[in-house]
Amino acid sequence: MNENSTNQTIHGQNTLQDILINDIRRKISEVAIDAENISKEKYAAKAKMIEAATDMSTKEKLDAMDKNFDRRNQERWQNVLYLAVASLSVVGLAVGSPVAAKNIRKLLTAA
Repeated sequence: MNENSTNQTIHGQNTLQDILINDIRRKISEVAIDAENISKEKYAAKAKMIEAATDMSTKEKLDAMDKNFDRRNQERWQNVLYLAVASLSVVGLAVGSPVAAKNIRKLLTAA
């Protein structure tokens, strides 16, 4: 009887962890897409402003566009790094501790 109960508990925790990991994946994916879209819009607006500027020479515009492009790439890598650290931390907690998995699940359903 105890052996069946133990197996069911482990299976139940496994299912909870799978559900939690899927929820985390979905939320991280949403955050990544939102961050990319915001970044894209912001730097597209900056590029339009640079192109429309009448008080800049062609060389100044090209330099400004290069800086804009470099900053956009830097922001992309920052977003990737932040999301990777956050996702690995949360998934590590979820997989490592069933109690943590339950608490994170409650947190995700509240958000």
